[in-house]
Amino acid sequence: MQEGEKFTAVWHLAENEQELKLTNFEFLLWRVFYGFMRWQEDCQSCIDENNELNAYDLSILHIIRMNERPKNVYELGSLLNRNDVPNIQYSIRKLLKLGFVEKYKGGPKKSLAYQITEKGIENTNAYIEARKNILINALKNEFEELDLAYTTKALTTIKGIYDEAGRIAASYRSLPKE
Repeated sequence: MQEGEKFTAVWHLAENEQELKLTNFEFLLWRVFYGFMRWQEDCQSCIDENNELNAYDLSILHIIRMNERPKNVYELGSLLNRNDVPNIQYSIRKLLKLGFVEKYKGGPKKSLAYQITEKGIENTNAYIEARKNILINALKNEFEELDLAYTTKALTTIKGIYDEAGRIAASYRSLPKE
């Protein structure tokens, strides 16, 4: 590489500058996503050395606790923008076995919901403390510069674009060949 020459990633997904920008964004999105997942697992391991929960399980646990209100599988999927119901149910079974959540006995029978238990509250409170001590302290001087409100709004817009693109892609799927 010559002095002053800028390194440019070569991607099979990009044929022009605009596509390269999108592809580089998507590459960073993957890295942020997996970094966030690893962070959740590492944070959980700080409070539970026998941690059996992966990032998917932890997202279910924290969303069940959100607003201190029971949620059913479909609400969990909707709130997390997931449609993999069997995997959500698998996480719930793990959380039930560990005693972090319980079946909610109050809603309609066909819409089984789950709520956080006292043990789950203790676990999520410990996670909150570890998160404050590690992540919040690490970001303390960065909050203003990061402008998380703007970033959140931008990511919400981008999520909507990907959702719509997914719906469009679904309409292009061909029928299985006989």
